[in-house]
Amino acid sequence: MQEVERYGVFEIRLDTVKGGQPPCAVFKRGEEFYTIRGFCENEDEAAIRFMPRSEGVWHYTAKCNGHTLEGDFNCVPCSGVNHGPVVANGCHFAYADGTRYIPMGTTCYAWIHQPPELMAQTLETLKGVPFNKIRMCVFPKSMPYNQNEPLWFPFESKVGGGWDVHKPVAAFWRNLESNIAALAALGIEADLILFHPYDRWGFSKMSREDNLTYLDYCIRRLAAYRNIWWSLANEYDLGFTKTIEDWDAFGEAVAALDPYGHLISVHNWVSIYPKRPWLTHVSIQKNDMSVAFNAREEYRLPVIVDECGYEGNIPFDWGNITGFELINRMWTAFCFGCYCAHGETFHRDDEVLWWSKGGKLYGESPSRIRFLYEVLKTLPGVMEPYASVLINDPNASSSNPEHAAFLKNIMENMGEKERAQIIGELTKPIGRHPDYRLQYLRRSCPVYMDMRLPQNGRYRLEVIDVWEMTREIICQKASGDIRIDLPGKEGIAVLVTRLEGDEL
Repeated sequence: MQEVERYGVFEIRLDTVKGGQPPCAVFKRGEEFYTIRGFCENEDEAAIRFMPRSEGVWHYTAKCNGHTLEGDFNCVPCSGVNHGPVVANGCHFAYADGTRYIPMGTTCYAWIHQPPELMAQTLETLKGVPFNKIRMCVFPKSMPYNQNEPLWFPFESKVGGGWDVHKPVAAFWRNLESNIAALAALGIEADLILFHPYDRWGFSKMSREDNLTYLDYCIRRLAAYRNIWWSLANEYDLGFTKTIEDWDAFGEAVAALDPYGHLISVHNWVSIYPKRPWLTHVSIQKNDMSVAFNAREEYRLPVIVDECGYEGNIPFDWGNITGFELINRMWTAFCFGCYCAHGETFHRDDEVLWWSKGGKLYGESPSRIRFLYEVLKTLPGVMEPYASVLINDPNASSSNPEHAAFLKNIMENMGEKERAQIIGELTKPIGRHPDYRLQYLRRSCPVYMDMRLPQNGRYRLEVIDVWEMTREIICQKASGDIRIDLPGKEGIAVLVTRLEGDEL
């Protein structure tokens, strides 16, 4: 009997006939059952893919063009990096088996549209870097540094122009899914961008009906891969051929068609996508991390700043921030209880930039991102933002109650959006947990910090240099009101860990 890991892919291959309908199958194990829709590979072959969620023997009954096929397979325990699909867990993420998932993403839009040797190099690079999520497009992309023609297109072209979404190109889809499977083997989530506006081939101009047909095929074919995330769009608000009603229809369709409930987001250019029942997390483009903090408060969903700017030196403002500034934004986002992703855009004469085509990485940020990831992994549980406005500001402290009352009165009489903006701008990036507190000082350079800790307890103080990647314990038995010395430079974080006594 064939064995498949829990959250792996079990596949049934079937013969089909020209003009035949896609197959479907019922999978049963005890009281658990799924009806799974398959897809046509071509005129002669069809397939059904299933991701089992529980261990044991599964029985299936598959039907295709009047023919029935029955069988069994054994679902065995997970191994290695397989922890199941990632799911939203409050304002954070976890794998299906309960393991904590801390997204450390990167962007590589069109890497699957490159020559095989470049795709292989991208996968090889990913083996040695800390990224566990990659944003990537289904459709080819047309932008500066990304002008080459793809090897294959998703569908056959129509006579006279346009695309026949009822005739998928098998070579394209096999290449896409083989790379998704390769990412899964590396423990990397494929954040699959379903639509984008950067197009010279006509994919962005397909009708709503054709787009829904495309989505249906995409989900039938790819949903069984555990590492799939559905990103409806990159910069949806630049998709001028689509209305908000179109985007809602696409989101509702993806949520309804996917039998496994993979994550769904919509990435923006200017306006963050409105909250919807099918939206599982918020994917945004901003260089101000206070916007992420405010979105978290408003949506009460996980927030990932998937574009905060790219480490690089190309002429565009979004593609020429320093490695330090990228790390600065990432630490700020994480201490705000949000998440933030990497990207790289260093000019090359061959136009092989990581952001567009993959290949190799040349920046200084990936090693620092690994350091951030390792710091976070040492901390138990998840951090929530310590949302105290003007914390550590003497003007707003208990030593100046009149000023504090005045500030409170102003805040209470502000409009909701204005108040949210002020709170986001003035709140310090501090992540809080009963057992620890992590404060990031961003580009400030204080030489000391006054800190108030519970009197009843013992707390370890640690100074972290996010760029030099150092951690120095400066006190093992702190409590009460204390003053700590700091190096007076940018990129410093202070970690307070409870050893005994009251919660932080």
